[in-house]
Amino acid sequence: MQTTSEPQISPAIVVRALSARFPRWTIWWGQATSRYWGMSRRRDGLLVHVEARSAQEFVRRAKEIDAGRT
Repeated sequence: MQTTSEPQISPAIVVRALSARFPRWTIWWGQATSRYWGMSRRRDGLLVHVEARSAQEFVRRAKEIDAGRT
């Protein structure tokens, strides 16, 4: 049985794409943790952060924070 897998996208490329989508965030890939990390300052001045296992999770959580739901 032959299996195919999708090509892996470099975390650096993903970080650049996330940074373009969320310009108010500082985003990086934690090589030791294999997670995406980000920090942003909310309108009230509070510094918030996200730790996510995937880019999709990061997007979801960052959007919630930016919408003021957390």
